[in-house]
Amino acid sequence: MPQKKSIYSIKPYRWDIPVMIVAALGLLIAGLNLPTLKLTKIIFFTDTYSIWDGVWELWKSNHIGLAVIIFFFSIMFPCVKLIGLLFVWFIPFAPEGRRHFLYWLGILGKWSMLDVFIVAILIILIKTKDIADASAQTGIYLFAGAIVLSIIVTIMIEKIVNVNNGTTEQ
Repeated sequence: MPQKKSIYSIKPYRWDIPVMIVAALGLLIAGLNLPTLKLTKIIFFTDTYSIWDGVWELWKSNHIGLAVIIFFFSIMFPCVKLIGLLFVWFIPFAPEGRRHFLYWLGILGKWSMLDVFIVAILIILIKTKDIADASAQTGIYLFAGAIVLSIIVTIMIEKIVNVNNGTTEQ
């Protein structure tokens, strides 16, 4: 039976990966709270929305299902993935368990980009109307950066952990 080891215990000099995970968490928190979309209606009225604001507005307007979907795909999934990456880095796993865990984290993280695409589509749709104008704000770029960084870190960890057979490269 293979010995359970954390990746950190095997590669303690790889300080870059935990730093990148924490940076992605910081970007994610900022991206969720800063405005992602700015709507200008008839020149005078401007509204800005963060991802949190969007979920809350959907909830208040009784679009509970949509609020729950966006909450899970845009907020919960990225947070769980990043915390899971820290977990897989520091907690001892059997090689096969680590490979399985990383596989599911990879799938989970890819769904997080859905929010960026939704905002992009909204901006395009609103720009085709003459009543309002929409523009992307800082939050969407930070959110996208967090998701891309989490995908990069996942790939780096998968490279360290040979996904084909679950063993860890020395």
